[in-house]
Amino acid sequence: MRVVSWNVNRSGDLITEQADWLESLDILPDILLLQEVNLNRRDDWYDVLTDQLGYDTLVDTIDWGNDLGNSNGHLTATLEGYELEQQPIDGEANVNGEMAAEAFGTAYPEKILITDITIGDTQIECWNVRAVPGGSYPEEKQAIFESIFTQIEADGERTRLLAGDLNTPKRELADGQAVTYGYDRPKEMQRDAMVAELNILKGLGHFGMIDVFRALHGYGDIDQLDVSHNGRRIDHLFASEMLKPSKCWYAPLKTVSSDHAPLIADFNL
Repeated sequence: MRVVSWNVNRSGDLITEQADWLESLDILPDILLLQEVNLNRRDDWYDVLTDQLGYDTLVDTIDWGNDLGNSNGHLTATLEGYELEQQPIDGEANVNGEMAAEAFGTAYPEKILITDITIGDTQIECWNVRAVPGGSYPEEKQAIFESIFTQIEADGERTRLLAGDLNTPKRELADGQAVTYGYDRPKEMQRDAMVAELNILKGLGHFGMIDVFRALHGYGDIDQLDVSHNGRRIDHLFASEMLKPSKCWYAPLKTVSSDHAPLIADFNL
């Protein structure tokens, strides 16, 4: 099973080039998680994913963002053989942006897309997420992290994937510690902001999940860190250990039409 997570937001119409890159992979992603898909580009994405690449089922949160006057939402797609359903909120499958914002406790609920993906006898709870930049929206970035962690903590351990552009950490140390952007917040919110980021970066292990890239590659020399955006590794994939990840890497930035490198992982499911 191959999973690709990618923040595709960039000025200009580069969907065709982005789709061609996906098609050029030796194995097409079984599960494709796209962040920052603009409402005006949704139809184009649906066309290329279904007609050109053969994706069977697609769901997105773009309408939530549009309802709230926000710009971009997320899109999750699966190939034939995978059953994909968006998780309902409070029992309702088709909620509006205001209901989603209330449920997730953030003004940007479109940054959290939760689906259930079934392949054979295995059901995977899949989180396609993005944290808004803390420099511009510190309270909202914290709220997104807190909402994600609170729900996962309440539901307990289950088979999961969580991937996306988390806009953290600021740095990773050779011993595995993470320096978060919470350190840069005003003193009155610094502690809570740090905890919110670290709960996702380091706390998901309480629920049987691993940082797939680091689990396979370790930490080691700082100069050897792979990066996904502007010299930082801020795009991540966490997964339940039972999914048996075998490979994980970032596509070189120069080969793709985005300012974020796609994150690719293979699992021996």
